[in-house]
Amino acid sequence: MLKQLRNIGGLPFDKGWLQSVFPNNLHLTDKVRQLVNTGQIIRLKRGMYVLSEELTQQPINRFLVANHLYGPSYVSQQTALRYYGLIPEAVYSIQSVTTKAARSFDTPIGMFFYTPAQLRWFPIGIQMHTESNFSYLIATPEKALMDVVQFTAGVSMRYVKEVGEWLEEDLRFDMDQLGEINIDIIKQLAPLSHKQRTIETIIRFIENERRL
Repeated sequence: MLKQLRNIGGLPFDKGWLQSVFPNNLHLTDKVRQLVNTGQIIRLKRGMYVLSEELTQQPINRFLVANHLYGPSYVSQQTALRYYGLIPEAVYSIQSVTTKAARSFDTPIGMFFYTPAQLRWFPIGIQMHTESNFSYLIATPEKALMDVVQFTAGVSMRYVKEVGEWLEEDLRFDMDQLGEINIDIIKQLAPLSHKQRTIETIIRFIENERRL
């Protein structure tokens, strides 16, 4: 039985998938309950599960889980900035952006938060990352930063000086990495944002920093 379960791997799955693993089991609901109670599978939400790390002998990919738990969505904001090493603080929840309504899920493997975005904002600046044969959607560094601006209340900057203070003091952004930022992505997003003036100020700040 363990070998059959391990064949599922690290991909989140539903009860239908378990039915294919145990086709002769007439009481699938009881089987699922047993597997959860014995810690072999983890219930993420109603009808969605993932194998335990003890069973797969590998860490659960929480970014992969985030994409499957509620979608369409991509990992972003401080979660992505930390992943890229652009901010120093550890981020214990997984932040994502979605085209659907805002949601959050408190699961045994952590909290997952989803922020709604307009359809025109959603597809710009996202990319597919592949790890251990699994792929998930994550914001580019530029998009993750703009998502922080777009979806954080009170982030409003009219002057270039304010941008530097916000990046260094509030986000503790690695300023040495500004040269790697793809400013073209930010320029695509600016006219789509309700904080267009703020984003245009950020663009001026980055351009000024590169001239120094």
